[in-house]
Amino acid sequence: ALEDIGSLLIRVTIAWLFLSGAWASGKDESARKFVTAKTGLVFKWRPDLFAHVGIFMAAAGGLSVLLGVFRRIGALALTIFLVPAAMIHLAMRRQVMALEEKLRDGLTGKISFSARNDLDALGDLAALGHYTSALKNLSLIGPTAYLVLAGARAPMLIGFGPDWQLHGILTQL
Repeated sequence: ALEDIGSLLIRVTIAWLFLSGAWASGKDESARKFVTAKTGLVFKWRPDLFAHVGIFMAAAGGLSVLLGVFRRIGALALTIFLVPAAMIHLAMRRQVMALEEKLRDGLTGKISFSARNDLDALGDLAALGHYTSALKNLSLIGPTAYLVLAGARAPMLIGFGPDWQLHGILTQL
């Protein structure tokens, strides 16, 4: 049915987004340090813990949604993840704007008008990027919440259906 195809498309694209984000955030020590530092803008207590939990939620939730293994639980983890992720991007936007102001104030009269305009453009682009990333995260709450509420749709390995009973290929073995 078209609803099953639509649900599968949502699952694959959501999973790809979260799995690629989890991989980029956890692929090496440098990436994990960056994510921890940015997580610390919102979570002052133990940003390392929150960063690692966030990476895990994105990876586990993405796999769950993609493979259809307790998809509702995985989608719920992704839905929860999106709120602090948006908050972090808004904090990064404020950080970019403050850094732009600091750099502008530190520039001497020797710098050209063109260079000042370039700095303004760079700051504006960075701030806009973080703002739109925050909006993207908030917008993704809709599709992930749909996956929580819609229940099991084929194809699925195992999970809770609309009746909250176990459904899927593994229940038929």
